[in-house]
Amino acid sequence: MQPTKSEPHHPTDALQQIPVVDWHDLENDRIKFLQDLRYALSECGFLVLTNAPGLHDEFQQRAFREVRGFFDAPMDVKKTAHISNTPYFRGYTLPTPADRGHGQVIENFQYGFEQAPPCAYDDVSQPIHKRLFRGPNTWPKSESMPGFRPLIEDLNLTYHRLTHQLGELIVESLGEDPAEFRKYFDFDDPDLAASLNHNFGLDVFSESTQKEVQAAYAKFDSQNVGTHIDGPPFVALLINDRPGLQVVAGEGHWMDAPVTCRTAAGEYDVPVIPGSVIVNTGGTLMHLSEGRYSATLHRVNTTLIPDGETRVSMPYFLIPKMEGDLVPFGKSAASSAGAAGYKAGRDRGANACVNRMGTFPQVTRRWWQAEFKALSENQREEVEAETSAAYKLAAERGKRYQDKFSPEQ
Repeated sequence: MQPTKSEPHHPTDALQQIPVVDWHDLENDRIKFLQDLRYALSECGFLVLTNAPGLHDEFQQRAFREVRGFFDAPMDVKKTAHISNTPYFRGYTLPTPADRGHGQVIENFQYGFEQAPPCAYDDVSQPIHKRLFRGPNTWPKSESMPGFRPLIEDLNLTYHRLTHQLGELIVESLGEDPAEFRKYFDFDDPDLAASLNHNFGLDVFSESTQKEVQAAYAKFDSQNVGTHIDGPPFVALLINDRPGLQVVAGEGHWMDAPVTCRTAAGEYDVPVIPGSVIVNTGGTLMHLSEGRYSATLHRVNTTLIPDGETRVSMPYFLIPKMEGDLVPFGKSAASSAGAAGYKAGRDRGANACVNRMGTFPQVTRRWWQAEFKALSENQREEVEAETSAAYKLAAERGKRYQDKFSPEQ
């Protein structure tokens, strides 16, 4: 299944923008599609997928219209869908405080597949991931936004189909059997952590804090601006309607991601590619590929959101089956410490659950306090190991760029 033609030509200067892969090439030139996919994920970890099935501009315009309608609704309406109403981490979270020192103010809405809980949330006879990830969504109680829930359900299914199609193609681009993807992702029995994010611009900060935020983002390795990798998923998908997302490029600088849907007038300093979707590698793919495709560090840069505007993004994180080890493609067993910082024998279900608990403490305090206390330390060590592995792989990639583009060459 490995492409047999020669590698496609790529620019001979250092990587300056996220690589673009055209879905239409699947039919027109499949070899090129797989080569472009491999180049993007091995040399950047991010790609812009154009002509993505189901995510054309008309659909994205509808999506951002409905989602902005929700975020623009009165707070009393949004609170009817508050995330702490149930133990399943579904629903609305209030904006984060502007003075907490993280460089971002964000409110969001979490959703998943509409599912009946398999058991009571506190039934300790069942694994924690089955008690936490499976359940109903929490919808706003209002007749003023009749299109919101249908849009989210359409978006969910569109993303879900694309994740599975693209996931198998990514495995094929590695020269492995696409059936390997289905070992970890069951189309009919998924676990999901999807979000609608609403980021505010600098204007919500005080004047003195604005300077602190700008100074933090000016540093390449600032610790308080939300730089991270997406650990649990295989890949993450995202559409967005304003600038802000940044990715660590191969040679060690921040690179701007494009806007996938223009919903406001004006020009941006980043490209607008209507009908596209941004794709990035997660920690699961980093491990299963043994570091051939590394999870890439990224962040949302508040200072890039245009003055007086806000940014909406819709990331999608499909989670692999949570029982058993992640065995790298083509291997018969997992090693005790993989190339991507993954430890064999870990409780991946508990890891994914604690990730949610730490992100949304308002739910944890009400429903999962004891479980979080018991599991969080081990999860913290695992996250640090995976993030360290991602930094190491990024540094190796950067060294390749330095060597390749050195003036002495």
